Order: sequence, then structure tokens, then C-alpha cells
Amino acid sequence: MKSRTLVVLVLALVAAACGGRGAVPGTPSSAANPVTTLFIADDGPDIATPAPVGARLTGEHSITNSHYGFILGYFNGRTSLTSEVVHLTAGTQVKFFNVDSVLPHTVSFLGKATAASALWPRTFNGSSIRSPAGTAIGALHFSTGSLNPGQSSLIYRTGLPGFYMEGCAFHYDSNKMRTVIIVH
Repeated sequence: MKSRTLVVLVLALVAAACGGRGAVPGTPSSAANPVTTLFIADDGPDIATPAPVGARLTGEHSITNSHYGFILGYFNGRTSLTSEVVHLTAGTQVKFFNVDSVLPHTVSFLGKATAASALWPRTFNGSSIRSPAGTAIGALHFSTGSLNPGQSSLIYRTGLPGFYMEGCAFHYDSNKMRTVIIVH
């Protein structure tokens, strides 16, 4: 949806300055009749703040989720010490933040989960090559690419509702750094 800004420009015609004549062709020549001109400017698409998702391994606590098993290193927002299954809204923008102070990370699509389980790959099977901005996080080969400590990703889309397994190219095999992102 595009936002529109209504810009109203009021020109007051001053008879003394214009010698009793309108300054704009086709406008009344009386100062008692100001000219009102309406301009509608298109500001482009509404720009919402992307939903933040954090990634950290150093000092992060894992959880064992009843549906998805071991979860480590990802959470809603930009601050947490406890990993979680991430919940996002369908059709919105998302930006990933590496809030680790030591290690680089990726957020890379590993496959689809279900509402009740995730069949995690035995070894990392995703991509570590950065996907173009606007790519859906559940797209085959989706990855933020390497995010150094303190770095944020491009802005991506959540895409359609679903259950998406995501993991880190650097730490999936060694630490099982992974989560399920549920898009509602």
C-alpha cells in the first residue's frame, strides 16, 4: 500500500506587489481571492521497521523445545540470553543481527519443519552465500551470508506462513546452532 501526502500550497496574491494582476496566469487578479493549489505527492511504499531476529552463540543458552528438539543461537529481537523458536508475521520484512561479540554467523534455510516436528539434517545442508535483499527466508538456498560480530543483514521477507528450519553455516555441525522460524 502506498502512502500519499497531501501538500497544500496557498498563494496569496498581493495587489500592490503585482500591480493588481495575478502572479500566476489564469488566477484571479484580486488579493481578496487567494489561489489554492493542491499537489498530491507519492511518497512510495510504506516502509515498516523490519522485525529483528538476533543470532549469538557466545554466552547463549540452549533450550529443548517439545516439538523441535535442541534450539541454540537465535531469538526474537536483538537482546536475549536464551535461545528460542522465532515467531514472525507473514508478509513482513525481517532483518537479522549478529549480536555475538566474537563469532561470525549466518541464518541459512535448511528445510521445512511442521507444526509438530523438525527433521534436522545430520550436517549443514544450507547455503552460506548471501541472498539478495527481499528474498523470502523459506526460499531454497536462502542465507544472510556471513554476518560478522555487530553486523546486520540485508532486509528480507518472511514470505508465506510456514515452519522453516534455519541454521548457521559456521556452527551448525560443531554446536547445532539452529532454530525453527514460525511464520504466522
